[in-house]
Amino acid sequence: MERIKFDPAEIIHSAADGTAPDINYPVTPAENMLALFEGKNPVWFPMTTDSMSLCTRIDPDNISRAFVIDGDTPYDRDLYGGPDMFGIEWVFVPVAGGSMVKPGKPALEDANDWKEVIKFPNVAEWDWEGAAEANKEFLNTNKLAGIMMLNGFMYERLISFMDFEGAAIAIIDEDQQDAVKELIGEMLDKVYIPYLENAKKYFPQIQMVCLHDDWGSQRAPFFSLETAREMFVPFLQKFAAKCKELGLIFQLHSCGANELVVPAYIEGGVQMWNGMSDINDKKKYHELWGKEMIFGVDPPAIARDMEADKDDLLAAAKEFCETYIVDGKVHAIANLMRVNPMFIEFVYKISREMLNA
Repeated sequence: MERIKFDPAEIIHSAADGTAPDINYPVTPAENMLALFEGKNPVWFPMTTDSMSLCTRIDPDNISRAFVIDGDTPYDRDLYGGPDMFGIEWVFVPVAGGSMVKPGKPALEDANDWKEVIKFPNVAEWDWEGAAEANKEFLNTNKLAGIMMLNGFMYERLISFMDFEGAAIAIIDEDQQDAVKELIGEMLDKVYIPYLENAKKYFPQIQMVCLHDDWGSQRAPFFSLETAREMFVPFLQKFAAKCKELGLIFQLHSCGANELVVPAYIEGGVQMWNGMSDINDKKKYHELWGKEMIFGVDPPAIARDMEADKDDLLAAAKEFCETYIVDGKVHAIANLMRVNPMFIEFVYKISREMLNA
């Protein structure tokens, strides 16, 4: 992307009063973020606030998981929970703001029985046309728009079918592994790839897909790198290839301290992994793998202090930018949700100058 010198007049309204800065961007936030994924140099440090997500209510997962984000009328929280797209029952827990699979007997106890137990949805029958109309204005944005798929087709979906213990055993049990692979492959071909195709057809504005598939705990991944490579990487590669074919950036949302399985993400074709704050050493990951995959990197703690001193925020923003902008180039996205607005303004100004010198 062409280097454009920073003009202080770009800041129409400063964040000094505690509100978000009003910026006259030299290019749109979407164009700036796309440059990162296209191997070009952005005009400023791309930020999570430069993108937005669609979680449409025609996908039963978004209702069962209590995560509807769309341009239709506000969704009634009392209706959250219920069956997901595979008919698995979820229970909404208001105090947690999310849902869990209804406790009791898991739907699938032995992966070999999946053909008799698991019923696939026909995503083509969903009201895509109605959703497209309802979200026309919602997707009329200068931000990078993406669609979110809350339950992935790998470990997270397997947990919903088998409960955690059953899924953990199935992926390492030689008597179940082939059945697990067959199930994942069928879900990919008959549900997830058609989902992508319909999403891009009816929401041509979207440029990214964020697939959720949690692979780890607070301390370590749930399984080894070898298991990830055998059980999941080939399917990630196929999903990534479809994303590329459709012109969609592939972001994986995968919770856990997952350093040991980062190579599987990269081999699978994941273009961006955000990763949880605090339990993942983003600076280390950026240094090791920043040229191979985009990481969402986290600001220092002071950035989340709404009462922080202006000079301290400026110093923190300078250090943050100098950490992740190397030799005039950036290979990361700044996680700047719920931070002091002044920190966002400082990161914008400093990165504009560093990236366009």
